[in-house]
Amino acid sequence: MNTMIKVWDIPTRLFHWSLVILFIFMIVSGESDDLMEWHFYAGYLLTGLISFRLIWGFLGTRYARFSEFNLGPATVIRYTLGLLKAEHKPYYGHTPPGSVMIILLIGLLTLQLITGMLSTDDIIWNGPFYNSVSESTAELAGEIHETVQGLLQILVGLHVLAIILYKVKFKEALVPAMLHGKKTKHTESLNESNGVASDNNREATSWIKLLLSAIPAAGLSYWLFTLPI
Repeated sequence: MNTMIKVWDIPTRLFHWSLVILFIFMIVSGESDDLMEWHFYAGYLLTGLISFRLIWGFLGTRYARFSEFNLGPATVIRYTLGLLKAEHKPYYGHTPPGSVMIILLIGLLTLQLITGMLSTDDIIWNGPFYNSVSESTAELAGEIHETVQGLLQILVGLHVLAIILYKVKFKEALVPAMLHGKKTKHTESLNESNGVASDNNREATSWIKLLLSAIPAAGLSYWLFTLPI
């Protein structure tokens, strides 16, 4: 029987699946005039969600922290080339390409949220900060918003393909791990020193750190909801 260790804490898992739901809804609502008001509201929720993840990236448990991300260009290239050769080197947390993907997604989502709040749908709804910028700036923001939407869909597609690759080629189920938070323990993992298993399964989520992450994020979302659109 395989030994399982806890990798993803509950806040990280809730963030992930909330992001999935909001992302899908925003893609659908962004194409519908009737849902545009809700598109903005979903954006406010997503702003809070991204804000929470940014703070949790410093205060969260081990594999939620950005300090655990493997972002070195040489490491990312070497690992990616290994995947193309069907070489699977286990990581308990995010793999090097996965780390880059998370940073790109958070960065582009942040840009998408900012530009959306500066834009207008040219019919009824204006972003809450549309009147704070010039018409040319708002127009540029709208163009960036459209472009970034396409880039995000491409990245999400690559993310899904990677999940399928790991399941089919390497027999590693990433989706269940993001549901129950556990991964199979390896004799050696590349983000462990000396092959020692992670102690993250013994690292309890600090309620104080959770509140320090959640309260500012919730406050930001609440403030956005009070603004006229």
